[in-house]
Amino acid sequence: MPEAENVKELLEEVKNMSELMLNLAYSSVFFESKEIAKEVVILYNDMEDVEERLYLHLFAASRGRQAKRLISIIDIVESSKFVANAARKMAELVLAGEALHPVIKEALMNTDEGIAKADISPASVFVGKSLGQLKLRTRTGANVIAVKRGSKWIISPRKENLLEAGDVIIAAGSRESCKYIRKIAKADIKKF
Repeated sequence: MPEAENVKELLEEVKNMSELMLNLAYSSVFFESKEIAKEVVILYNDMEDVEERLYLHLFAASRGRQAKRLISIIDIVESSKFVANAARKMAELVLAGEALHPVIKEALMNTDEGIAKADISPASVFVGKSLGQLKLRTRTGANVIAVKRGSKWIISPRKENLLEAGDVIIAAGSRESCKYIRKIAKADIKKF
């Protein structure tokens, strides 16, 4: 993730990372993917670095002033960290190869929210287009939360990110929108 320069950006980064970690942790459980689970643990470590930079900014800025106002920021960071820690624990279960009770996967399958993991075919309309051009959230209802290119993950991709053949996307949205994303990625749907 790009290095944030101020408290506001760092706070947004912590919030976004904890949300992403939770989505990826559920994905790792749903797809029984150690690879995605490893990314959650890596993100947790990255989040600790962002948290440390944020606290350094806060303490440098406070110098005894506005201490009460800073406490609310710290509370938000700690709440985000709580979510991130829960996501890391889910991912660690997958990494340890723990046999999860079948009701967990059933519960994930029966929610309105879905998670799609889709390989982008060379014939897909996604190839060579940016996320901004595709407007997937508007057109499909699904939001791309991560893109894997080779061995590298693009976490929280931006609208400028181009998709390439062979990319693997992780998207979150309704179950129907996730099915639609998979079909477009496989080139089963040529126009959308």
